[in-house]
Amino acid sequence: MFESLLRNKRLRYRALLVLFCLFAGAMVLDRSINLDQASSNEPSSLNEPDLYMNNASISQIDNDGVIRSKIAANRFTHYPLTDVTALERPNVILFSEDTDSPWTISSIDGRLLGGSEYRKQAVELWTEVTAEKASAAGDKTTFVTEALRVYPSENLAVTDTEVNIFTATTETSAGGLRANLDQDEFAFRSSATQRVTTTIHLLASPAVD
Repeated sequence: MFESLLRNKRLRYRALLVLFCLFAGAMVLDRSINLDQASSNEPSSLNEPDLYMNNASISQIDNDGVIRSKIAANRFTHYPLTDVTALERPNVILFSEDTDSPWTISSIDGRLLGGSEYRKQAVELWTEVTAEKASAAGDKTTFVTEALRVYPSENLAVTDTEVNIFTATTETSAGGLRANLDQDEFAFRSSATQRVTTTIHLLASPAVD
């Protein structure tokens, strides 16, 4: 066979062409496999956590050196690709300029979104979210929901899920809420399944002898 190849120029060229095609195909296949492996590994490696903190807290201080907010959690896990920090058992305290009584907001899960030109810094909380504030007289205002977004720099809280608010004399249910926690102002929203309803509990009159 090799003698016939040597004698036949056309067969030699065909044999060389076949060998070249096989070599080129093997190179292309190997390169495509390597690229597929790189593309599948790259996102996970880029989004590996780069920071862990246990039982830590982060405080936000204004230009006058006054603490405006404090974010604590059992565990902080930061992901650099998205600049998102996962929070286990987060607790957010918002301090107001007009009162010494802060708002305390807690939940089972949450995450801290880093601020950028495309988004405001925010804390997203979900699963058994509870917010509470006690007045100087000891009266409490409490609201509970399943999801809440808090903007610490603005003392603003927003939710599109059902929320219930309790005071000493009232109970309000709504489909959503926008709360200015600096002024304790609440804007309620209804939804397809929950209208805004308020129940007033009248205080008992003192007995007259």
